[in-house]
Amino acid sequence: MANPNNGRFIWHELMIADPAPAAKFYEGLLGWTVQEVPMGAMGTYRLFLHEGKQVAGCMQSPPGVPPHWLVYVGVEDDEASARRIVELGGKIMVPPTEVPGMLRFAIAMDPQGAAFGIMRGLGPEPPAYDGPPRPGTFVWDELHTKDQAAAGKYYGDLFGWTGFVADGDPMKYWHWKNADKDIGGMMNLMSPHAPPHWLGYIGVSDVDASTAKVRALGGKVHMEPMEIEKTGKFSVVEDTTGAHFALFRSARV
Repeated sequence: MANPNNGRFIWHELMIADPAPAAKFYEGLLGWTVQEVPMGAMGTYRLFLHEGKQVAGCMQSPPGVPPHWLVYVGVEDDEASARRIVELGGKIMVPPTEVPGMLRFAIAMDPQGAAFGIMRGLGPEPPAYDGPPRPGTFVWDELHTKDQAAAGKYYGDLFGWTGFVADGDPMKYWHWKNADKDIGGMMNLMSPHAPPHWLGYIGVSDVDASTAKVRALGGKVHMEPMEIEKTGKFSVVEDTTGAHFALFRSARV
């Protein structure tokens, strides 16, 4: 039986040179707590927990890698998916690797340069959450790319994703679908200086207050809170290490 999480965003990982300041920032902003997990030669892995549940992770990045949040997509076979990533024009940055007794993962880059990961568990996995967006957790993932058509074909061929642009949408915002589920979005890069990237959205109960708190904690605001009719409110911010993410409150909650 296929894993129900195949093709879904199943994990988010903060990659930064110094994890300690990040832990303090996200604890202050979202109330996350940190659990340190010794990984032997791989160093110390930090788990971010919200209300006692694991919501994300944090690892020390290799020298020269800029701070960023990395999204992981669930796959059935990491080795086969890694080969397919390359066949379709992407690159493998970290080859399929096993975390003993837990999971296997690889880190890749799509043909336009956006980084992402693939992951499969080594045992049964509970289905991904499908309810209303919850504060303190990642609730949406969005690809910012140079060429929507090319990216749509790449990820469609790789993960079987489909998608659409709503009729009359002047932004031509692309909605990703995995089977019959909306899982994320895509839009063309707004700034010519920004590299292609995935942007993760974290749910909060009050976007205005949380955005103000980002500033108070030493972070930066790149897009002030904005309301999208019938969708919700969001802002785009940067933590104290330089990693970007978005804050979001759904109109459904």
